Amino acid sequence: MRKTTWQCSSNSSSGAGAPTGASTPAGAAAATAAPAAAAAVAAATPPEVLAAWKLLKEFTRMEIKGTAQQYLGSASGRAQLRDALMLVYSQPCVEEAWACEPPPDVLMGVVASDSRLGVRALRDWCEALGLPYLQPENRVQGAASIAAVQGAVYLKYNSRTQLCYISLYQGRDRGVLLQLGQGELLGHFPLGLFDEAMAKPAPSL
Repeated sequence: MRKTTWQCSSNSSSGAGAPTGASTPAGAAAATAAPAAAAAVAAATPPEVLAAWKLLKEFTRMEIKGTAQQYLGSASGRAQLRDALMLVYSQPCVEEAWACEPPPDVLMGVVASDSRLGVRALRDWCEALGLPYLQPENRVQGAASIAAVQGAVYLKYNSRTQLCYISLYQGRDRGVLLQLGQGELLGHFPLGLFDEAMAKPAPSL
């Protein structure tokens, strides 16, 4: 497994403290302070981060409706998606339930027309996000290897549990779904968003 370095900008810090109870002055003060602290963190979310989340959720709604060509149909539109993704990924956001803390809690779903494109996309996205790339477990019956898988595929990746597998996919969707923490599911993003020219060597299958 490739060793990676997780980096995240943080707007706040936390630490363990002694148990508190509402029946004591200290407990009552702590209970009052907790919502205030959460509100302070939310208020500290930079406006450009909130704007990036808004853009990604708008893209997701448009992609579901098949009307996202303003983003998908031009290099500048895809660059907007890349920039927004990297910005929200690097900053905690209480409003979107994304803590941005190690170990990162990231789910990805990759749907591609064949196993080679799917595995390439998974590797490229892992590298872009600084996540460990995991060789997918082959869950396709009758296929001796991932390279032998025929037809469209679905790859599931969970950074926290280290689950990663490939299976057959019967749907028509293509692209990458992304969930950061407990936030909203985003996508489908283009498979080759982080290597449009496919300049990197193909991964081994």
